[in-house]
Amino acid sequence: MTTDPDAGGDLTDDALQDEIELVGDLVVAASASERPLTDEEIDRALGLVRGHRSAPEGGPAAPHRSSARLHV
Repeated sequence: MTTDPDAGGDLTDDALQDEIELVGDLVVAASASERPLTDEEIDRALGLVRGHRSAPEGGPAAPHRSSARLHV
C-alpha cells in the first residue's frame, strides 16, 4: 500500500503476490505433515523440478519452477 495520493488505486506487485502464494503453499504442505518436510516435498510444494538445468562447475543441478504449479 502506498501513502502517495497521486499513485491511484490499481497498484499491484506481481512478484510479491507470487511470493505470498509460495509461502501459502509451504504453510499448507507443512500443516498437512506430522514431521518436517523433506527437500523433495518442499520442491514439490513450490512446483520446482530438479535436474533440468546444468549446474555451474559440477555442483548440484539448480532447481527451477515448472510451468504448472503443483498444489499439495
